[in-house]
Amino acid sequence: MIDEEKFKDLIGSVIGQDDKVIVLYSGLWTFVDKLEFKINNVSQIPYKILGFFEDKIGKDKLLLLPSFSGKEFRKNKIFDIKNSLDRENGVLSKAALKKGYFRTKQPIHSYLAFGDTSKLKKEKFTSSWGENSLLEFFSKNDARICNLGLPWNKGCSYLHKFEENFKVPWRYHKKFSAKIIKNNRIIGNCSEIKYCSPNQVELKYDYYPFIKYIQNAKSFKKAKNKSIKIESIKTSCLDKIGK
Repeated sequence: MIDEEKFKDLIGSVIGQDDKVIVLYSGLWTFVDKLEFKINNVSQIPYKILGFFEDKIGKDKLLLLPSFSGKEFRKNKIFDIKNSLDRENGVLSKAALKKGYFRTKQPIHSYLAFGDTSKLKKEKFTSSWGENSLLEFFSKNDARICNLGLPWNKGCSYLHKFEENFKVPWRYHKKFSAKIIKNNRIIGNCSEIKYCSPNQVELKYDYYPFIKYIQNAKSFKKAKNKSIKIESIKTSCLDKIGK
């Protein structure tokens, strides 16, 4: 069983003092039965874990979690900044949304942010994965991508960046626009251009060659614990691998 102090140590083993931007993808369902936290209700676990990451990040760094809403957008054609959230993001993202994290304004691929959001708020993200995208922001700031409880093929949207960089033939550019809703009121407009695939095509990827290089990269870190899978890597290494 993993208590609170052990969990904090695991976070510290994959996030260093020099990491200024941390992007977290998670799947708590893979290890929640191994946790032994001081809580009254299991629903408090996501908030407890977010608290551990917030303490590690502090106010001078930046923590980001995915808040993708593609399925919600296809269904409602709006971007509700407080409610639009696909289930696949996981309960950590849901908790961050409820805690009032700053949310970037993309109808499909937004992110939730905690800490020093000053540089993030100055950016105008017009693309999902390409130029003027959050993935480009991660690259420019050499973010550390952290996977908690997930394999890399399930928890690293950054890998799609290379599909657009090298203009793979199974995708094409399409613009998505939506009204921004907050508290049932329209507060503005947002849009993003995605290098998307046809709806009728199911893409099947073999991530093994990529993952093999990730695990041998200079910046790769892995927690020494069999109960919880937690690994991380810098985008500078991912960019070299992708090329």
